[in-house]
Amino acid sequence: MASYLTGQRLVIVGPRRIEVEPFEVARPQAGQVLIEQTMTAVSTGTEIYSWIHGSEPGRPAEFPRVTGYCATGTVLAVGKDVTDLQPGDRVAAQGNHASHLLATRNVYPLPEGVGWEDASLLTMAAIAMHGVRRARVELGESVVVLGLGVVGQLALSLAGLAGAIPLIGLDLDPQRLSQATRRGAAAAICPTDVDTTVDTTVDTTVTRVQSLCTGDGADVVIEATGKPAVYPMAARLARSGGRVVALGSPRGTVEMDFLRDIHLREVDLIGAIQPLTPEADHIYYPWTKDRERRLLLNLIDRGRLSMSDLISHRPRPQDCQSIYEMLADRPGEALGVVFDWR
Repeated sequence: MASYLTGQRLVIVGPRRIEVEPFEVARPQAGQVLIEQTMTAVSTGTEIYSWIHGSEPGRPAEFPRVTGYCATGTVLAVGKDVTDLQPGDRVAAQGNHASHLLATRNVYPLPEGVGWEDASLLTMAAIAMHGVRRARVELGESVVVLGLGVVGQLALSLAGLAGAIPLIGLDLDPQRLSQATRRGAAAAICPTDVDTTVDTTVDTTVTRVQSLCTGDGADVVIEATGKPAVYPMAARLARSGGRVVALGSPRGTVEMDFLRDIHLREVDLIGAIQPLTPEADHIYYPWTKDRERRLLLNLIDRGRLSMSDLISHRPRPQDCQSIYEMLADRPGEALGVVFDWR
């Protein structure tokens, strides 16, 4: 395809190295949309792991590599057969960190009441919603969210919209705990506040959660840290017959007592990975990627869901190396990070 213009993008060039580089942007072909991107959000789990390792576990490292999947911007041009979008439309999309994106799907017009910052986190919100869907949260059920990063905070809010009572957040960072309280958590707990020994910390945290719930634990525990070491505690936080949802991508292994904590208590362990959200609806499961994202934008537009308050840093793309170093080495300093391409 012929070059249309020259853009800029972030590229991981080696372990723990990321740079801005120019690239040629092609004209949109049939079915394609060219977007001039305004903001792109960092997925701190997936992206930082790839920045350090160059691939997912068990796969060979691959450099250079582009990164990112959360974007928003303005339609610059459309290809043949595109009838639902036109130049000038404000949209959210699944784009890499770049000034421009050629997209063929997962592009959504923004309602008038949805700002750039809220829209930039749409894919992360879809990840959180998929976890809440997999949990099958019902009105009046108690929900614990382990890990209060952007996805965990959004899972907490969406569980609340689904009728969960009480909402309980667990994290090590006091600012994230405060944010969870502002977003509706009835309790925000730091496990290390209760004791210094691991075994006692887990026991005391479980006891505190039990005191807030009707049964011997929470109906639903949503694990959003992506750290396998958390799973033994997550299982014990669930009530007998409860559900544990693996929302964060758990890279690595952990030892746990499955007989005691899962089998004998009939706790369900449920995987939740957003890319498996279906593209096409079904009579028994209508929640497609398209419908989920349009619902999320509708909730933001109606004032029932906020996301921009989760953004703590708005750097320039040229600051990418220092930003990724902070997210890898000092993650407590940031919550949501959005690159501004304007």
